[in-house]
Amino acid sequence: MSKELNMAAVENCVCFNLRWVARAVTQFYDAEMRRHGVRPTQGTILLSLTAKESWSMAELSDWLGLERTTLVRNLRPLQRDDLVQVIGGGHGNRVELAITAKGRKQVEKLIPAWQAAQSAAVKTLGERRWSDILADLEAAALALKN
Repeated sequence: MSKELNMAAVENCVCFNLRWVARAVTQFYDAEMRRHGVRPTQGTILLSLTAKESWSMAELSDWLGLERTTLVRNLRPLQRDDLVQVIGGGHGNRVELAITAKGRKQVEKLIPAWQAAQSAAVKTLGERRWSDILADLEAAALALKN
């Protein structure tokens, strides 16, 4: 006796659909950026680190909306490749993050690849539609946090 699967719950699930789209978009950006040795998630970290002198691990984790363990996992190759400097640490101590000179040079090389991916994605969606989607996503994220 076979059971029919009712996939309606999954097909209409907000979480499933947003994660599915996020994976597709990440793969698209990854295809542009991987030739520079940086994944899109790592590129976001590097770009964020260029915005100010230094960040604490907690600040960057909050800013990016990442669990600290996910941030640490993404920082390891950046630290290994001397793109990011991690200062401090230890049990209960503040950890400071800063981009290195090598990291800044990597960002300069990475920006054209990111811009190409961004331009293609926005062109695919349409500028007005992307603007509306972004506003809706920001409003939803704020509402769900409260």
